[in-house]
This record gives sequence, structure tokens and C-alpha cells, in this order.
Amino acid sequence: MKHMLTKPILICFVFLISMTNCYFNPFVFDLLNPEKTKDNSSVLGMIAGLTNQTGTVRISGQLKREGAALSNVQISLQNVSPSLKSLTNSTTTNIYGRFLLDSPTGIVSLQFSDNGTIVNFQLNVSKTSVTLVSIDKTNYQVQSFEVYELGVEPPVYLELITSMPYDGLYIDEFNFNNTIAGGSMFMFSENLEVPAEGAKFGWAADNFIVSPAVYLLNVNVTPYYVQLILDNSTIQPLTTYTVTLNPGIKSETGKFLKPTTFQFKVGTLKAL
Repeated sequence: MKHMLTKPILICFVFLISMTNCYFNPFVFDLLNPEKTKDNSSVLGMIAGLTNQTGTVRISGQLKREGAALSNVQISLQNVSPSLKSLTNSTTTNIYGRFLLDSPTGIVSLQFSDNGTIVNFQLNVSKTSVTLVSIDKTNYQVQSFEVYELGVEPPVYLELITSMPYDGLYIDEFNFNNTIAGGSMFMFSENLEVPAEGAKFGWAADNFIVSPAVYLLNVNVTPYYVQLILDNSTIQPLTTYTVTLNPGIKSETGKFLKPTTFQFKVGTLKAL
């Protein structure tokens, strides 16, 4: 029996609206030209709030090469402002490829070396989110971001440490057999809470979402590894696929996977 891997995915676009100072803004005008009898405390409070929107935060992310976590890699901030020299400018990824770094907000440039290959990337960092702006080597991925206040230790999640397919992968007739022809594969950092035998298809359909839909033929789950056997005839050429992994994927110790979304592209394929 075929099972369809499909769930609606909500994609949110966040628009950054810049604010510029204007002397004729009544708040600014009153602050610069206060009346003796007027209390400006509320205006000062508003400006203080705007000032606090910039600064320094603690960010976390995961570094991978071709979908596999890179451990023990040093990542360094580049072109740091002199006013932020007190920051620790570098960090090292753990065994799951995760890094933790205090970073200024705004567009931030970083660099790492992987066995002599220098990779530069940029992040857009705000008080509430981190997004990848660019990376100069397409076979590397920086993903699974979190942002925290300074001094806060992040929670420990179950980590996806390797997968096939992976973010940015391009599949065509020349590499299809070496990538997903035998199924999709996901490996995790700890032993999984394995679903009951009769519940595996439902568990997979709820937690491994593929759009556009493909048909699922079988599910194999070992303590730390999930394999999804797909009906290859339902994989469409010239299509971008979005894969979302949900927090229903849990470890035996109760850690859950942070929701993870990535895309891969399929080009021309031979008839199956």
C-alpha cells in the first residue's frame, strides 16, 4: 500500500522595515525643543527601547558539508567593530556540528576552514532570528539557527547529523542512483524513540513532510537511523522539493528534534 508524504507548509516572509530619523517627527521635535512644563520621560523611554533593538546576542547554528555535520571546526567573526572587541571572536563546533557564538546584530561575516578549504558566509542577525544571507561554497550548509540573550545556555536538542537528500542538493540522471534511488536516509545524534511496528507509517507521515508529495513504500527505523523507501516513479523531474522534519522525532531520553526545513532540486531524470 502506498502512503503519501504530504502536509501543508506555512512559509512566513519577514520584511525588515528600516526607520530613519526625522527632525519634524513630533516626538523628536519635542525632545530637541522641550517646553519647560512638559514631561519628556515617555519620549526618552521610547527612544531607549529603539536603541535596545541593536546590540549583541548569542546565536547557535549547525555546520554541515554535503548534509553531514562538521565537528571540531573553528568559526571566526570577521571585520568586528572596534566597539565590540570584547566579544570572543571565534568558536568551535561540537561533535554534532553545532556552534554557539556571541554576535553583534545586523549583517555579520564569518569564516571557517575545513581541511584547508576556506569558507566565508554571512548571517543576518536580529534579536529574535538568524538567517543565512550567503555562503561562497555551495557544498557547505549553515542551518538550524537559534538566537538567545547573552549568557543564556541553549536547550539541548536531538540533532540531525546527516541526511540524504540534504539542503541544496541537486539530483539528476547522473547522480540519482547514488543519492535517493535507494530511499531517503536520516541519521540522528541519539537513539530514537522508535514507534511501534504498526505505527511507523503514520509516524513517518507526520514527521517527514515532503512537498510536492511523493509516495512512501516502506519505513525502516533503527535506534538512530531512519530510512524512507520511496516510489521513485513519483519523484518529478524539474522540481524543487521541500522537506520538513517535525519535533515528533524524539530520542529515548526525551530530547526532541527542532523543526528543520530544507530544499533540494531534481533536474532531468531518465524514465523509471
